[in-house]
Amino acid sequence: MAPLQLRAHTGRQVQVDHCATCRLVWFDTLESVQLAGLGWVELLREMSRDETRPSSSSSVPPRPANPGCPVCGEPLKTVRNLTRWGRFPMQECPAGHGHLHTDAGLLAERGLVRTLLPPEREALRTQRRALHCLSCGARAEGDADACAWCATPLLVVDLPRLGHALRQRGAGGGATPPADGVALRWPCHACGTTLDPTRAPACPQCGAGLLAPAISDLLPLLATAEHELRAAANHPPRPKRTAPAPRSWRDTQLARLWRFFRPD
Repeated sequence: MAPLQLRAHTGRQVQVDHCATCRLVWFDTLESVQLAGLGWVELLREMSRDETRPSSSSSVPPRPANPGCPVCGEPLKTVRNLTRWGRFPMQECPAGHGHLHTDAGLLAERGLVRTLLPPEREALRTQRRALHCLSCGARAEGDADACAWCATPLLVVDLPRLGHALRQRGAGGGATPPADGVALRWPCHACGTTLDPTRAPACPQCGAGLLAPAISDLLPLLATAEHELRAAANHPPRPKRTAPAPRSWRDTQLARLWRFFRPD
C-alpha cells in the first residue's frame, strides 16, 4: 500500500494507505471522518489515477484472501456497518487499529454510487462505452447485474450526490456559493455539454442521465470542486448574524405612552 497525505478538517494532514492494484483503502481509527473536502478530492483522484481497464476478468489481479492488519498483523474480520444508505461490508482489525475498504465499498457507504438503470445501460451500449466494476476493474459482460470476477454489484457513481458532497457546506447545512462564482462543471458523457451535476438531474441538451461508469470519469468534476474548495478556504468567512436582545415590556409603545403621561 502507498501512504497518502490528505487534507483534514483541522488544517493538518492525515495519512491514508491506498493499494492501486487491489483497489483497497486502509483507514486508521477515525481518519475517514477527519478528511476534509480537499482530502476526499485528493483520494478520489488517486483512485482514478491508477485505474486499470482490463478487457476480461482473467486479467484482474486477485486480492489477498485473508489480509492482515498493517499495524499488528492480525487477520481482519468482516463486519457490516449500518449507515443511512444501508449495511455495507468492510474488514476491520480486531484490536481496533483501523478498517479496510474497497474503492467501491467506500463510495457505497457514503451513498455516492447507485445501480445502473436499463435505459442507461442501453445508452452506454449505444455510445460504445464499456462498463467496468468499480470494485476490481473487470469489464462487465452482457446484461449481468454483478461482476463476474468479484461478485460485486455493478454500480455507477451518482454525480449529483457526489457534487453535493464535495461542495463547501455552510453553518445551516446548505451549499455555500463559490467565492469567485465558478459553478461545478462536468461534461455530459453522451453529447459533451458542460453542466453542473448538482443543479440538473439530467443533461438539458440530450436528456442523458448523470452518471460516471468509472472513477476516472470524475476528473473534470474533481478539478472544479478543488478550485471551489480552495477559493472558499482563502475567502474570509461571512460574519455570523447575532440574534437581537430579547425585548421587555418597557420597550413597547404602550410603556412609552405610560411614561409620557404619568403624573411625575
